[in-house]
Amino acid sequence: MKKLLFTLALLMQTVFLFAAAPRQTATVSYNNVKMYRQAGTSTEVLKNLKSTDELVVVRRHNANWTIVTLNNEVGYVLTSELTLKKAAKNMAMNKFNRKGNYKNI
Repeated sequence: MKKLLFTLALLMQTVFLFAAAPRQTATVSYNNVKMYRQAGTSTEVLKNLKSTDELVVVRRHNANWTIVTLNNEVGYVLTSELTLKKAAKNMAMNKFNRKGNYKNI
């Protein structure tokens, strides 16, 4: 019984930890950037991305590749072709000034 309660408590902590993490989003620098199944240009191309596609960054794979998701499909994109957006959490910490611009506080 103690093991079950401990397992449930650990599971709940993990769920809350991942639910609270801000999602980093990115776009590609130009149209027709390829999203690959694995980290390598000789692997299968999953999608040709557009500059308007909003990707969710999972994590950096290495110095050259980043793991991303688009419409629940996971793939690899060259890091040099990504433009990271500000996290939504950072926007909430900004102050709106009189000129209609956001200013970091």
